[in-house]
Amino acid sequence: MQQQIHELFEILADGGLDAADLDALSAEVGKAAADADAYLAADSASGYPAFQARLGEAAMPLWQWVLLEQLEGGMVFRGSTPAAIYAEITDAFGEDELDLAPEALAGLDDATALQHIRAELAPSYTLLDFAQPVDARRQTVLVRSAKVARFAELASALGFSVAAI
Repeated sequence: MQQQIHELFEILADGGLDAADLDALSAEVGKAAADADAYLAADSASGYPAFQARLGEAAMPLWQWVLLEQLEGGMVFRGSTPAAIYAEITDAFGEDELDLAPEALAGLDDATALQHIRAELAPSYTLLDFAQPVDARRQTVLVRSAKVARFAELASALGFSVAAI
């Protein structure tokens, strides 16, 4: 499982993290998988207990929660609308990297906004729903189009659902 987690992070980081950072991210998830009680005892600020109390048996395992936490900061994008998700994507790419401005999506219905986002990101990237959201917002990831099949395979093996948007 540890190698699958490492490879999943590597695909999502898309060269933006070095091997030591990828190892650290993977190790953190591994600690949560190895001993959830010890991990929670050491991480008193975790929102996982409240999440687990809210969802009960339907809650994801702690290690999946930690994996999602490790994706924060530019590898997972959440929003209640396509425009909100795209605003996070443009922040992650940096100023002037994408031609489509988030403001251009204002007032569009979701299907039309997603069509514009897909056109902006293609052919290099594919926007994917990455299931197991921790709240009501849609949770998405960007994956190099050439790596979508492998990413979907890894995500499935780790218990996450992936679907093209």
